[in-house]
Amino acid sequence: MPRYALLLAYDGTGFAGWWRQPNRATVAGELDAACARIAEDGAEAVGASRTDAGVHALGQLAHLDLRRTWEPARLLTALNRQLPPTIVVRAAATVAADWHAVHGVRRKTYRYAIDAGAVRDPFRVRTAWRVPWLDADLLAEAAAVVPGRRDWAAFVRRGEHRASTICRVTACRWRARDGLLTCDLTADAFIYRLVRSLVGGMALVARGGSSVAAWRAVLDGRPGDLARQQAPAHGLTLLRVAHREPPAWQSAQDRGLKPAVLTPSG
Repeated sequence: MPRYALLLAYDGTGFAGWWRQPNRATVAGELDAACARIAEDGAEAVGASRTDAGVHALGQLAHLDLRRTWEPARLLTALNRQLPPTIVVRAAATVAADWHAVHGVRRKTYRYAIDAGAVRDPFRVRTAWRVPWLDADLLAEAAAVVPGRRDWAAFVRRGEHRASTICRVTACRWRARDGLLTCDLTADAFIYRLVRSLVGGMALVARGGSSVAAWRAVLDGRPGDLARQQAPAHGLTLLRVAHREPPAWQSAQDRGLKPAVLTPSG
């Protein structure tokens, strides 16, 4: 059976996460249903990240096995016609039969967004956590001590199934623009809900609820309340997944499908 890689984006608001769940809308479930509607019954998409309920994606990586041979750009178009408007296939590629969306992952980058403007922005309600007051200097200090190879056992949440809780966070940086704070975190792996836990801890420090010294102690493995903080899911987006064997992507533009250009009349 030919195997295809997909690059996906979705608004996770209405989904119970990536993975299939009985009687609940999920991203993988919608992909399976879209495949069935293009006469590829039985196809089951495998995602590089099992994003949680309410979590979004701009660069989810997945693969699926199909019965027929498809031109990747044609497969992209066919699936997008069957998917709900909150999910889109951004690119597709033919890959080797042993290429795997999960096993070849080198690192992942997540972005967390906080609406910190003086007035709540209604257009960020679905994608950003509303925290109206944060000390930017403390936030930067808290982020600066996060990177490193650590045992994240103090941050383990119920539902974690990894044999090892050791991973390396290579980047953690906050940026501010127009009242929106965003934090990009990159790691070779993430334990369950680690990004949300790290953001929750950093936000507590930046709101004056704890100190950078206490935060550093928790990062070094000392149990504490800072490790039990958790930012809400809707502020989190899977930004990109770096793979050992990057696919040769094709997009809608590769089929000559260009976006419409509207010109003013009169």
